Amino acid sequence: MLANVTSLTVNPMFLRHDLLIELGRLETAIESMRSRLPANDGGDLTVLESRRSAISHTLQRLSA
Repeated sequence: MLANVTSLTVNPMFLRHDLLIELGRLETAIESMRSRLPANDGGDLTVLESRRSAISHTLQRLSA
């Protein structure tokens, strides 16, 4: 029964959709930061790019 509850709460189709939305938000934030920050001040930018990479990797795994 627990497996049925888990499958109802984590639908891969909705997960993919949510990840695509988050990926778009991250890309917008990254572009915004790149236009405002000097080239040598990218600490927060690195965190966002790392998160974008992780989400992209997860989306690839969901598509496979």
